[in-house]
Amino acid sequence: MSVICKNCNSLVDQKFCPSCGQKATTGRISLPGLIRDLPHAIFHIDKGILFNLVQLFKRPGPAITDYLEGKRKNFFHPASYLVIALVLNYLVVKITDLHFYDEGELAAMSALEAQALKDYDGLQWWFLEHTYIYILLAIPSSTLFLFMIFRLMKQTYNVAETAVVVLFVIAQGVLIQCAIYACFGWIDSGPVRRTIESINMVLLIMYASLVIGKLLVATKSYLARFVMGIVGGVGLAVVWIASAYVLYLLLT
Repeated sequence: MSVICKNCNSLVDQKFCPSCGQKATTGRISLPGLIRDLPHAIFHIDKGILFNLVQLFKRPGPAITDYLEGKRKNFFHPASYLVIALVLNYLVVKITDLHFYDEGELAAMSALEAQALKDYDGLQWWFLEHTYIYILLAIPSSTLFLFMIFRLMKQTYNVAETAVVVLFVIAQGVLIQCAIYACFGWIDSGPVRRTIESINMVLLIMYASLVIGKLLVATKSYLARFVMGIVGGVGLAVVWIASAYVLYLLLT
């Protein structure tokens, strides 16, 4: 029985499309399927990383929609994409030795203020060193939160598809952070580095809000999409931060 390839629209009567090589059948993403693909996704690297990077900046909502609808041939798997983004972030922070204070400002502070700032810095480094444990808590929590947003707004994304959205958004946000840290993390100034951190968070919320707003296609009102996009973006940031602190409380 012939089918139409969802990636290139060619007529296919084989297991793989003769035109683009994608599987002839790519149904909705399911939770078992997403988990089953993880080993291959994490340990096999192909040409899709640059495609992901460009498309998720150029057309973030439509690009993710394409992936969910079955046009996956050119994409790098979202789990692999996140793993690589986290590795790059770890390396950039380590290489720049990015601390959120400098010795000059500590000398001008009271002992209590200086210790509070050093404790905050130590906490950020603890989160960095435990990223892969933290992310295992943050992704399910974020997925559940976003799934409720989608359900509230009458979207039909299932849990696995929502997890894909979360993976793409976090990965792209981490890569944005990597670029900013690589450019400005060398500046040996505590106030500057703390400002950079705040800018990173604002950009991440803005990006997540933009993606969520564009995915709310079932909502005809632009204002409703805009407002719920912001609610979703801010909510995801809160969930990510809360997940990190919950993990810290559990492990220390």
